[in-house]
Amino acid sequence: MKHTPEEVYERVYIHAAKIRVREGWALFLCSMDGYSQFAFEPVFNKTVQINIETLNQLFDNILKDYNPVINPKQIVFVTSLSEEYGLLFLLTKAANHRFVHNKEATLKAMKEFLNSMNFELTDL
Repeated sequence: MKHTPEEVYERVYIHAAKIRVREGWALFLCSMDGYSQFAFEPVFNKTVQINIETLNQLFDNILKDYNPVINPKQIVFVTSLSEEYGLLFLLTKAANHRFVHNKEATLKAMKEFLNSMNFELTDL
């Protein structure tokens, strides 16, 4: 993705990973605005399964301050999750926005943020 965002909520990156916890592995979903590089509140789940509830929790965190009157009417969500999750995204609260499945672009945009984590992240 060569286009650089020019305003807040134009492009939001979503990265999903497993993190090691005492009991084994847990799901870690994090997101970041591409323009401001603001990291939204992450979502943790004891199971390493992506489901609608977990995604809706993530979108609640992302969209909490979103206002379509002053922000872009449609957010482009770029995610590290594969296209097999495409239909699941369309069932969430963010279904009226656009989704791009591009792991490389997500990792490149979030590299500094992900490198600052104090725990071990592993791809799903």
